[in-house]
Amino acid sequence: MIKFVTIMGLSLLLMITSSGVVFAQDEEVFIRGVGVSKRDAVVLSILFPGLGQMTQGQKIKGISFFIGETASLILFFNAHENYNTKQKIYERDTENFNKLASTPGKSEALSKELFNDLKEQNDDLDNLHTLRNTALIVAASIYTYNIIDAIFFSSSTSESRRAESDSNKLLVESALIDRTPGIMLSKRF
Repeated sequence: MIKFVTIMGLSLLLMITSSGVVFAQDEEVFIRGVGVSKRDAVVLSILFPGLGQMTQGQKIKGISFFIGETASLILFFNAHENYNTKQKIYERDTENFNKLASTPGKSEALSKELFNDLKEQNDDLDNLHTLRNTALIVAASIYTYNIIDAIFFSSSTSESRRAESDSNKLLVESALIDRTPGIMLSKRF
Protein backbone atom coordinates (compact mmCIF):
# COMPACT_ATOMS: atom_id res chain seq x y z
CA MET A 1 0.00 0.00 0.00
CA ILE A 2 2.81 2.42 0.87
CA LYS A 3 4.47 1.72 -2.49
CA PHE A 4 1.26 2.63 -4.31
CA VAL A 5 0.78 5.85 -2.32
CA THR A 6 4.42 6.83 -2.82
CA ILE A 7 4.38 6.20 -6.54
CA MET A 8 1.07 8.03 -6.97
CA GLY A 9 2.28 10.98 -4.89
CA LEU A 10 5.53 11.33 -6.80
CA SER A 11 3.68 10.93 -10.11
CA LEU A 12 1.31 13.70 -9.07
CA LEU A 13 4.30 15.86 -8.14
CA LEU A 14 5.83 15.26 -11.57
CA MET A 15 2.55 16.14 -13.30
CA ILE A 16 2.21 19.34 -11.27
CA THR A 17 5.80 20.25 -12.09
CA SER A 18 5.30 19.69 -15.80
CA SER A 19 2.01 21.62 -15.76
CA GLY A 20 4.08 24.76 -15.34
CA VAL A 21 4.55 24.62 -19.10
CA VAL A 22 0.85 25.29 -19.61
CA PHE A 23 0.71 28.12 -17.08
CA ALA A 24 3.96 29.67 -18.28
CA GLN A 25 2.46 30.45 -21.69
CA ASP A 26 0.23 33.05 -20.01
CA GLU A 27 3.31 34.76 -18.61
CA GLU A 28 4.41 36.05 -22.00
CA VAL A 29 2.48 39.23 -21.23
CA PHE A 30 4.94 39.97 -18.42
CA ILE A 31 8.16 41.23 -19.96
CA ARG A 32 11.45 41.56 -18.12
CA GLY A 33 13.32 44.83 -18.30
CA VAL A 34 16.71 43.12 -18.09
CA GLY A 35 17.45 40.59 -20.80
CA VAL A 36 19.03 37.29 -19.90
CA SER A 37 20.75 35.40 -22.66
CA LYS A 38 19.61 31.92 -23.50
CA ARG A 39 23.09 30.58 -22.72
CA ASP A 40 22.96 32.08 -19.21
CA ALA A 41 19.50 30.62 -18.68
CA VAL A 42 20.76 27.16 -19.70
CA VAL A 43 23.73 27.46 -17.32
CA LEU A 44 21.42 28.48 -14.47
CA SER A 45 19.10 25.58 -15.29
CA ILE A 46 22.06 23.21 -15.13
CA LEU A 47 23.00 24.59 -11.70
CA PHE A 48 19.51 23.94 -10.31
CA PRO A 49 16.19 23.29 -12.05
CA GLY A 50 13.97 26.30 -12.51
CA LEU A 51 16.57 29.04 -12.13
CA GLY A 52 16.95 29.56 -15.88
CA GLN A 53 13.20 29.68 -16.44
CA MET A 54 12.74 32.19 -13.62
CA THR A 55 15.42 34.51 -15.00
CA GLN A 56 13.76 34.47 -18.41
CA GLY A 57 10.44 35.54 -16.95
CA GLN A 58 8.71 32.15 -16.85
CA LYS A 59 8.18 32.33 -13.12
CA ILE A 60 5.46 29.70 -12.68
CA LYS A 61 7.36 27.14 -14.73
CA GLY A 62 10.61 27.94 -12.92
CA ILE A 63 9.04 27.77 -9.48
CA SER A 64 7.35 24.47 -10.42
CA PHE A 65 10.68 22.96 -11.42
CA PHE A 66 12.40 24.35 -8.33
CA ILE A 67 9.77 23.06 -5.89
CA GLY A 68 9.48 19.68 -7.63
CA GLU A 69 13.24 19.12 -7.59
CA THR A 70 13.61 20.32 -4.00
CA ALA A 71 10.74 18.15 -2.75
CA SER A 72 11.97 15.02 -4.51
CA LEU A 73 15.54 15.55 -3.25
CA ILE A 74 14.32 16.07 0.32
CA LEU A 75 12.23 12.92 0.03
CA PHE A 76 15.22 11.01 -1.35
CA PHE A 77 17.63 12.10 1.39
CA ASN A 78 15.05 11.45 4.12
CA ALA A 79 14.30 7.95 2.79
CA HIS A 80 18.04 7.27 2.39
CA GLU A 81 18.79 8.19 6.01
CA ASN A 82 15.82 6.16 7.27
CA TYR A 83 16.96 3.21 5.16
CA ASN A 84 20.51 3.33 6.56
CA THR A 85 19.24 3.57 10.14
CA LYS A 86 16.77 0.70 9.74
CA GLN A 87 19.41 -1.37 7.93
CA LYS A 88 21.70 -1.15 10.98
CA ILE A 89 18.84 -2.15 13.31
CA TYR A 90 17.95 -5.05 11.00
CA GLU A 91 21.55 -6.30 10.96
CA ARG A 92 21.75 -6.09 14.78
CA ASP A 93 18.46 -7.97 15.18
CA THR A 94 19.59 -10.61 12.65
CA GLU A 95 22.73 -11.22 14.71
CA ASN A 96 20.60 -11.57 17.86
CA PHE A 97 18.29 -14.00 16.09
CA ASN A 98 21.23 -16.10 14.90
CA LYS A 99 22.67 -16.19 18.43
CA LEU A 100 19.28 -17.19 19.84
CA ALA A 101 18.84 -19.90 17.20
CA SER A 102 22.26 -21.39 17.92
CA THR A 103 21.71 -21.47 21.68
CA PRO A 104 19.99 -24.69 22.76
CA GLY A 105 17.11 -24.59 25.20
CA LYS A 106 15.77 -21.11 24.31
CA SER A 107 12.06 -20.52 23.89
CA GLU A 108 10.56 -21.34 20.51
CA ALA A 109 7.92 -18.63 20.98
CA LEU A 110 10.65 -15.99 21.41
CA SER A 111 12.35 -17.22 18.24
CA LYS A 112 9.11 -16.99 16.24
CA GLU A 113 8.40 -13.51 17.60
CA LEU A 114 11.90 -12.30 16.66
CA PHE A 115 11.58 -13.95 13.21
CA ASN A 116 8.26 -12.14 12.57
CA ASP A 117 9.82 -8.88 13.70
CA LEU A 118 12.70 -9.42 11.26
CA LYS A 119 10.20 -10.09 8.49
CA GLU A 120 8.40 -6.78 9.19
CA GLN A 121 11.72 -4.92 9.27
CA ASN A 122 12.65 -6.45 5.94
CA ASP A 123 9.34 -5.25 4.44
CA ASP A 124 9.99 -1.75 5.80
CA LEU A 125 13.46 -1.81 4.23
CA ASP A 126 11.97 -2.83 0.88
CA ASN A 127 9.43 0.02 1.06
CA LEU A 128 12.13 2.56 1.92
CA HIS A 129 14.31 1.25 -0.89
CA THR A 130 11.44 1.69 -3.37
CA LEU A 131 10.68 5.17 -2.05
CA ARG A 132 14.32 6.18 -2.26
CA ASN A 133 14.70 4.94 -5.83
CA THR A 134 11.41 6.49 -6.96
CA ALA A 135 12.32 9.89 -5.49
CA LEU A 136 15.71 9.74 -7.18
CA ILE A 137 14.12 8.86 -10.54
CA VAL A 138 11.65 11.75 -10.19
CA ALA A 139 14.48 14.17 -9.30
CA ALA A 140 16.53 13.01 -12.30
CA SER A 141 13.48 13.31 -14.58
CA ILE A 142 12.73 16.86 -13.43
CA TYR A 143 16.39 17.82 -13.87
CA THR A 144 16.54 16.34 -17.38
CA TYR A 145 13.26 17.92 -18.49
CA ASN A 146 14.40 21.24 -17.03
CA ILE A 147 17.55 21.21 -19.18
CA ILE A 148 15.61 20.15 -22.29
CA ASP A 149 13.13 22.95 -21.64
CA ALA A 150 15.91 25.51 -21.17
CA ILE A 151 17.66 24.47 -24.38
CA PHE A 152 14.75 23.89 -26.75
CA PHE A 153 11.63 25.60 -25.39
CA SER A 154 12.84 28.84 -23.83
CA SER A 155 12.88 32.05 -25.80
CA SER A 156 16.04 33.94 -26.63
CA THR A 157 16.70 37.51 -25.55
CA SER A 158 16.00 38.87 -29.02
CA GLU A 159 12.61 37.15 -29.07
CA SER A 160 11.75 38.70 -25.68
CA ARG A 161 12.71 42.18 -26.89
CA ARG A 162 10.75 41.74 -30.14
CA ALA A 163 7.72 40.70 -28.10
CA GLU A 164 8.17 43.81 -25.97
CA SER A 165 8.17 46.13 -28.97
CA ASP A 166 5.21 44.41 -30.65
CA SER A 167 3.17 44.16 -27.49
CA ASN A 168 0.40 46.45 -26.40
CA LYS A 169 -0.30 44.33 -23.38
CA LEU A 170 0.29 44.80 -19.71
CA LEU A 171 3.87 45.62 -18.71
CA VAL A 172 5.15 44.71 -15.24
CA GLU A 173 8.42 46.27 -14.09
CA SER A 174 10.22 46.71 -10.83
CA ALA A 175 10.63 50.39 -9.94
CA LEU A 176 11.62 52.71 -7.12
CA ILE A 177 8.58 54.58 -5.84
CA ASP A 178 9.53 57.27 -3.31
CA ARG A 179 12.83 55.44 -2.72
CA THR A 180 10.93 52.25 -1.91
CA PRO A 181 11.17 49.18 -4.17
CA GLY A 182 7.88 48.39 -5.80
CA ILE A 183 6.15 47.06 -8.88
CA MET A 184 4.87 49.30 -11.65
CA LEU A 185 2.05 48.15 -13.88
CA SER A 186 1.48 49.93 -17.19
CA LYS A 187 -0.74 49.33 -20.19
CA ARG A 188 0.11 50.42 -23.72
CA PHE A 189 -2.74 51.32 -26.07
